[in-house]
Amino acid sequence: MTIKKTATTNEAELPAVKAAPVKKTNKTTSEAKAKTAPTAAATHKAPARKSAVPKSEIVRQPAFDESAHRAEIEQAAYLLWESRGYTHGQAHEDWISAVETVRARYQ
Repeated sequence: MTIKKTATTNEAELPAVKAAPVKKTNKTTSEAKAKTAPTAAATHKAPARKSAVPKSEIVRQPAFDESAHRAEIEQAAYLLWESRGYTHGQAHEDWISAVETVRARYQ
């Protein structure tokens, strides 16, 4: 592996740069800062974003209530049991049918 040497510059080779003269004023630095308005970059605030959809058209869905959902399934299962004449032995089938009925209402 070979290493290439690069040329370096000495400080003596750099051109001399004159500093700008400092203006003296009678105002203190706090007074001078108070009169200058901050720029947009100095405040670090991003511009406000606009929504793609107006707020009046946003439709919020209600939160899912598990207890109300279960009560709805229970009622549908009871109505199935009632429609069969209150005969026992098919509670599981009634429950499954009630779940499918309630699910179909919300899809």
